[in-house]
Amino acid sequence: MQGGSLYLTQKWKYDELDQYRIKYYRYEDEDNITTEMKTERLSSDDLLHHDTDKGIRIREYVREDYLGYGKINSPRPKFKAGVCRKTGRKLYPIYSDDGNVWEDHFFNDLCDCDVFIPQIHPQMMSYKPFIEHFKTCRNIIPYKQDIVDICIERINLFESKQTNKHMNTNINGVIDAYNTDKELVFSHLDFFVTKNRNVEQLLIDLNIPYEHLNLDTHNYETNNYKTLCENQIPKHTTADHYGRHVVSKRSERYDFARRIVEEYIQTRGLTDLRLSGRLHDKI
Repeated sequence: MQGGSLYLTQKWKYDELDQYRIKYYRYEDEDNITTEMKTERLSSDDLLHHDTDKGIRIREYVREDYLGYGKINSPRPKFKAGVCRKTGRKLYPIYSDDGNVWEDHFFNDLCDCDVFIPQIHPQMMSYKPFIEHFKTCRNIIPYKQDIVDICIERINLFESKQTNKHMNTNINGVIDAYNTDKELVFSHLDFFVTKNRNVEQLLIDLNIPYEHLNLDTHNYETNNYKTLCENQIPKHTTADHYGRHVVSKRSERYDFARRIVEEYIQTRGLTDLRLSGRLHDKI
C-alpha cells in the first residue's frame, strides 16, 4: 500500500504470478471514490527489476545529478493541478476531509494490507480511529547509521530550480550554491533530517509505538526479520539497482561532495539522524 498525494493512492495485491495494481481517486462532481485496477503477470524476479507502477522498485528522481549516476526525470503526472489528464475532469482532494468522511476507505481500502506506506496527511493523524489503528501496527522508521554516506547521496538530489524558488537566489548547480553561500547546501541537507525527525516526533506525541530499522546493519535474509522484502535483494555490481553507472568513490566530484558533507556534519554537530540526535546538534 502506498498512500500517495491528496488525489491518488495506489495498492498492489498478489495472487501467485498475478499482480493487481489498484488506484483510488475521486472526481470533484462525484461523492464516490473511483477504483481503477490493472492486472499483470509478474514473477518475484520481475517485481525487483521493474519500477512502480509495474514493479516494486521506487526511483528517486534526480534532475541535476552532480555525481553522474544518470539523470532520472520524473514521469509526466497523470494528475496535474487537480485534473485527471486522461479524462480532463477535476479531482477532489480525498484526504482533505475529516477522517470520519473517508473512514470506510481507510479501513477497507488503505490499511487492509501487509505493508502500508502512508503519506502523513494531517487529517489521517488527527482522527482518533486512525490513530488507534496505528497503535496496533508494527510501525517502522528506517534510517542510515552512516551519516556521511546518506548525505552524499542527498547532495546528488540538490535542485537549483527549487533552491532559487524558495531561497530567492540565482545559482546554477550545487558547486555554485556552495561557493555562493554554504547554507544553501546545508539547508538542503537539513530538510531531509527535519522531515524524518518530525514524523518520529508525531508518533511520540500520539503515543504510537514504533521501532527503528538500521539500513546499514539490517540483514534482509534472516527469517526473524524479513521486514521489507521476502526476496534477497540483488547485490550491486558495476551498476546500481536502477541500472545506472555507479560513480567511483575516487572521483573528484565524489571527493568534493564528501568534503561538503564532512563540513556540514561538523558545523551542525550532527551525530545521529534520528530524533534523539536533536539533543546534540543544531538542526
